[in-house]
Amino acid sequence: MNISLSIESFPLDGKTVQDASDFLALFQTDYSQVLHRPLWQNPEARGFAVLAYTDDGKLAGFASSADIVGLHHYEWSVLVHTDYRRMSLGTALAEGIEHGHSQRQAESVLAASIETPEAAQFLESLSYRLDFKEILMAAEPMEEVALPKNLEVRPYNGEREELETLLEAAFDEGILSVISHNIESPDRNVWVMARDGKMVAAATLLEEGADLWVTAFAVDPKQQGKGYGKAFLLWCRHHAFAVGKRKVLLDVETENDALKVYGKSGFHAVDTVAYWKKAAEAA
Repeated sequence: MNISLSIESFPLDGKTVQDASDFLALFQTDYSQVLHRPLWQNPEARGFAVLAYTDDGKLAGFASSADIVGLHHYEWSVLVHTDYRRMSLGTALAEGIEHGHSQRQAESVLAASIETPEAAQFLESLSYRLDFKEILMAAEPMEEVALPKNLEVRPYNGEREELETLLEAAFDEGILSVISHNIESPDRNVWVMARDGKMVAAATLLEEGADLWVTAFAVDPKQQGKGYGKAFLLWCRHHAFAVGKRKVLLDVETENDALKVYGKSGFHAVDTVAYWKKAAEAA
């Protein structure tokens, strides 16, 4: 049986989206997030897919990569039909992804996989090494929420120095380029929580299809332990209800102390996603 590979940039055409959607439906595990399904038809998204079709027109394998934060930092993943996993098709798709990264002058690359022994073995065969893990968490929208007294959540309104100071204290200076992108991107909305007018927390909300993503979420380290994180996350769930979203999603590293806060705010673990780097880059 012959198999042909092709590369298609986002936004994917209607037939490709239908073929890929039907392909994902064959698996019990939900691979839609690691394969960037919400971005496939987004004209603003930077990304591409590598497709492997059999000679009778069936999709045997699919890979995709996306520049998630718009800074030439790509995340990719690959999925192969069980009937074709002994044909080195995964390796061929990964080579197509590498070619696409080279064409787009990617500055850094991470491979993302739902955590399984098989995925780990495959990526190790490509000379990738585990870099870190994140837990994908989800919560249902909330119809009503009441913020504690003297707290408000409002859109970011140009308080750049105050925002950057808070985020750098919560993360490190690497977050500054990310928040610059978030502020400038029309599809990302930065929100801040203030107590008596002073900023105590911030988050970027991103609508992807039926889901609302919470990213770059941080509470001022000097203000932690006062319930601001939980209050902000509950507000995010209410905002998702207000804009008609199905779920609220976020990623958190497995070693992050904030896991307890997310749990208390109604979020539950969906999957553990492992992120891998080429051995030379991970060293």
